[in-house]
Amino acid sequence: MTHNFDIILLTDTAVYPNWTRGYGAHRIASHLRSNGYTVLVIDFSMELTADIWEQICNLSIGPSTKLIGFSTTWWPYRNPFKENDRVNTTVSLSDWVTDDGRKPFPEKNSLTYDAVRGNMKPWIDIVKKINSKTKIVVGGAKIDWYKDFPCDNFIDGLGETQILDYLQDTRRIWPKVIKHDTKADSRDWGWTTSTTQYTKYDQIRSQEVLTLEIARGCKFKCAFCSFPLIGNKDVASYTKTEETVYNELMHNYNNWGSEEYWIADDTFNDSIEKLEMFLRVSKRLPFKIKFRAYIRLDILAMQPEQIQMLYDMGLKNCWIGIETFHPVASKRIGKGMSAEKRKQALYDIQKVWGNDVSIAAGYIVGLPGEDEASLRKELAWFMEEDNPVNHNPNFLPLIINPPGAYEYHPMSDIDRNPEKYGYSIPDMNRHNFWLKDDGTDITSFQQAWDLALEFDKVIRCKKGLIPSGLSYDRGIKNPTIDYFIPLIQLLSNT
Repeated sequence: MTHNFDIILLTDTAVYPNWTRGYGAHRIASHLRSNGYTVLVIDFSMELTADIWEQICNLSIGPSTKLIGFSTTWWPYRNPFKENDRVNTTVSLSDWVTDDGRKPFPEKNSLTYDAVRGNMKPWIDIVKKINSKTKIVVGGAKIDWYKDFPCDNFIDGLGETQILDYLQDTRRIWPKVIKHDTKADSRDWGWTTSTTQYTKYDQIRSQEVLTLEIARGCKFKCAFCSFPLIGNKDVASYTKTEETVYNELMHNYNNWGSEEYWIADDTFNDSIEKLEMFLRVSKRLPFKIKFRAYIRLDILAMQPEQIQMLYDMGLKNCWIGIETFHPVASKRIGKGMSAEKRKQALYDIQKVWGNDVSIAAGYIVGLPGEDEASLRKELAWFMEEDNPVNHNPNFLPLIINPPGAYEYHPMSDIDRNPEKYGYSIPDMNRHNFWLKDDGTDITSFQQAWDLALEFDKVIRCKKGLIPSGLSYDRGIKNPTIDYFIPLIQLLSNT
């Protein structure tokens, strides 16, 4: 018996900072289902072997199957020398350094790049053998790395609307790379009332920690970040209604008992109105929700009433992008509030949250105007016994993707104008390896990398960090091929 799904989407887990299922594919699947399509999402697809994939294809692909979608999360982590082996994807920076210790990121024309490209073909061949007319589409971040892969089209941009257009406009001759222009597309496609509806085929585990997206886009314009507010739409256009959020949470609770969430909003606390709405939702629920979210520190400093609100609505873990406390660097990147005010906000948080909420923080090494001495001063501050950052201070080097490195990739202002900030890119084949001439003693990406690696090791070895506050063991950890057996049985028997 075959189900003959219209669309099959392959994705994989997010591994940082915790294991969670790939949300984007499920979000797209829900939108397509609401428009009348049958969709199967294959999670944890890096664990697929060819024989298991062929079984799934034989049970789910038929004459009406229009599209197989691969996320770019699928193959970059495949071991090129031993197919179907997942490489080490732990958070530690040391795990990202290659054998020579000096190349944390592969070159575009490296052996790894060529090998993972070759790993895709057998999967596609199985699909085409069953239905040669089924389109093979790839979507996700950094598609430039894969635009010569053996697929029909790439989709870059807002996935929900673009895939729907691709499916419906069958007479159009689509370009190889389809880029969705949100500024030119003024359609209201119903984001405010859209929900992510998991089905029985998604194999959600009992009480699994799931992802919730309340709002999409970011209204801030940090110089290093490539995620500004979507198109020309205001915040309200990409914020779900109270009833939409409530119904999605109740759907997951009634079907799987899920009470814990990762909120995927770029900045969860960007609007007091959104927090008030979610607080109302949390009080309506028949369970005490617990969640993790991205929080902007300067907003908490300006609106301290948010601190208690976040605690009351169920925040258990947050990520705060500190980036830097250096006055020059902070101003250059768009986080100009003084270090004193932002640090004071962290101590104010600590008074209310205590250790009931774990605080993780990100710090960027190599920003304009910042020197090694100031960085070591901040490392010492993070190491203080009473430091409010009690979960996971994280140091990472600045990444620059200048024009010419990627054709289809969202770019920050530093990406677009590196020279404006004092950076130069001597070799476009290894564009992450920038040089910096701003009068400081951090003059290269390699120096920034080495410092970030050193700081990361120091903190993890010496600082006792509290747990994340969420039960991630209820989710999928290191899934194996056995994960697909119940799915095959389900597809065979229904």
